[in-house]
Amino acid sequence: MNMSYEDFKKLHERCTSGNCTPEEQKIFEEYRDNFDLSDTPWLPVFGDKAEIEKLLKNDLHSRLSKNKIKKLRSIYWPAAAAILVFALAGLFVANKYFKVKGTTPYELSGNQNEIKPGSNKAVLTLADGKQIKLDSSRKGRLFTLNNVTADNDVDSSIIYKKNTSAITRSPQVYNIISTPQGGKYQLILADGTKVWLNAGTTIRFPIDFRNGDRVVELSGEAYFEVAHDASRPFKVTSAGQVVQVLGTHFNINAYADNGVVKTTLLQGRVKVYGKDQPSSAVASALIIKPNEQAVFKGDQFFKVAVDAEEFVAWKRGVILFRDADIHDVMRKISRWYDVEVVYQGQMSKDTYSGEISRNAAFSEVLKILKLDDINVKVSGRKLIVSQ
Repeated sequence: MNMSYEDFKKLHERCTSGNCTPEEQKIFEEYRDNFDLSDTPWLPVFGDKAEIEKLLKNDLHSRLSKNKIKKLRSIYWPAAAAILVFALAGLFVANKYFKVKGTTPYELSGNQNEIKPGSNKAVLTLADGKQIKLDSSRKGRLFTLNNVTADNDVDSSIIYKKNTSAITRSPQVYNIISTPQGGKYQLILADGTKVWLNAGTTIRFPIDFRNGDRVVELSGEAYFEVAHDASRPFKVTSAGQVVQVLGTHFNINAYADNGVVKTTLLQGRVKVYGKDQPSSAVASALIIKPNEQAVFKGDQFFKVAVDAEEFVAWKRGVILFRDADIHDVMRKISRWYDVEVVYQGQMSKDTYSGEISRNAAFSEVLKILKLDDINVKVSGRKLIVSQ
């Protein structure tokens, strides 16, 4: 498929000014994102070829990353896959042709179209073991029990409400909500506490809170906005630790495969202590304030100063990396796109910083990984990472 420089220039002008048709926009993006600079005759007057390639590669990276923060890593990609046609207008020879390469800049096998970004979906497990699938299409009343109603709202959140005028003498009832890999959901507990569940997360909670502490159990990652109640402290138990608050906003990352629990505070004040510690140890619990993080590893606690907003980027629709190693990068991608990661050979110790929209197509994620010198190949739902 060929297009002359002049034709591409006209198409570029129409598309960047918003005057092209959807079909023309598709053609433009296909040419722009698959152009190979090595196919273009090079003259010394054009400037340094490596520097031009770097500029073209950086342009593609910024467009794929959506949010345009600093790129993952500064590397050279010999087959630059973007065109800064008019910023570098003198670069091209008018009589030459742009070529769309027959292969994509990453290797694919199997049906890549089956791999999609995550969405609102979860499974609610009732006290009797019955399971209810939750998603954006299911709306309305789920059940009524012990003067508590549970409704699935239009914005993909399950809302528990208690009839406060009623007296309940029945035993406490617990529910469980689990999001799969590639899933997320919201929950409003009977006390008004709001919970956002990330992919691969499970929370166990009472359908209503009675006298005494309000206690929930978490595995995975969730963001909490706790309703204030001075008479009933709110506690989250997760992977051997307890977080205790009265009313505050915080994030807990307690995935089993991380080997560490991170509690990050955005607003208020929390206590963090070991689940198996004696009650006397609670008085000396680790206290964290906004923009501090409690780290629990093994049986040790320590706290660090952080930018708390970075640790809730997932809630605002972003996969964020800050000096992350290859395993951390792949863990986040695999959870959201529900793919299995397989490593071949010794992995680099390089670290990466950047972000990817959680709405990005999987093909765009693969381009970003390739741009950052990460060798990936897809086979079915496996993402194979090699040296």
